[in-house]
Amino acid sequence: MEFHEQAISDSLRIIATSPTGEMFAANTKPYNLPADTTWFITSCSSGIGKAFAQHIASKPSHRLIATARNPNDLSYLPDNNTNILKLALDVTSPNAISCVFKTSIERFGTIDVLINCAGYALSGDTESATEAESHEIMETNFFGTVRTTLAVLPHMREAGRGGLVMNISSVAGVCAFPGHAFYHASKHAVEGWTESLAKEVSQDWGISFCIVEPAAVKTNFEGHSKKNTSPHPAYANPKMPARILQRYVDAGLKQGVGMEPEDVARVLYDVANKGENVPLHLPLSMNAFGLIKGAFEGRLNALEEVKSVSGSLS
Repeated sequence: MEFHEQAISDSLRIIATSPTGEMFAANTKPYNLPADTTWFITSCSSGIGKAFAQHIASKPSHRLIATARNPNDLSYLPDNNTNILKLALDVTSPNAISCVFKTSIERFGTIDVLINCAGYALSGDTESATEAESHEIMETNFFGTVRTTLAVLPHMREAGRGGLVMNISSVAGVCAFPGHAFYHASKHAVEGWTESLAKEVSQDWGISFCIVEPAAVKTNFEGHSKKNTSPHPAYANPKMPARILQRYVDAGLKQGVGMEPEDVARVLYDVANKGENVPLHLPLSMNAFGLIKGAFEGRLNALEEVKSVSGSLS
């Protein structure tokens, strides 16, 4: 196994540093949004998903498939618009995803853009998280994204119109902070999986991917979008890192920090509609940009510190 991994590592290093490294590039061609684009959006009950659904609903030539666990949460969308389809969807259910995509294709004949917004945060001490809690967040945030993406890919490939998949990650998909270990795990998984898939598909298919990395967004975070583990006594001291961070987070929420979901929806629509190469990674807000840049710089500095150890092995 070690020899096999070393062989793969050496091969990748050679390929990446040669002109043929371009074979692993993603989003090499501009994406052109069709005039009659059909959008499929998960988790339209609140936050970015709701704002995006409202934004698309305002475009007369576009078609919208808006989904939510509870269809009553989609009552803000009209019932008499033939360009809007409202469906119940639990992204943790493979059967539900299959049925919803079948219904969507039967209705509109195509799905051009998939926006994966379904997800939530799990805050609290890692040692206090139950097996169920740790699995549930991965099922929603990661495997939910996997299931919907894999459901739409064959259609995008076979329809010949190309397509765009926007997976909503987070700054948490690049950085890691105390008290959110399983949330970070789920978003890091979304990032790695999406980037690998984006480099795996044929660029001739015209399918682009975008990993969206927003910082704080004003949303119903304490309702639909956040769960908490039970406190663990070993981490109760207010000087513990997770307790310190939580105080900062709570203060920020009280002050109303964060981007408006409507602004996020507008920017993402503009990115899709530019007719240019879609960025594979898209930090949203200068706060996100700064945090991610700082994380990369920290990793580079740490990498240099262990260079002699790394170099001691061939």
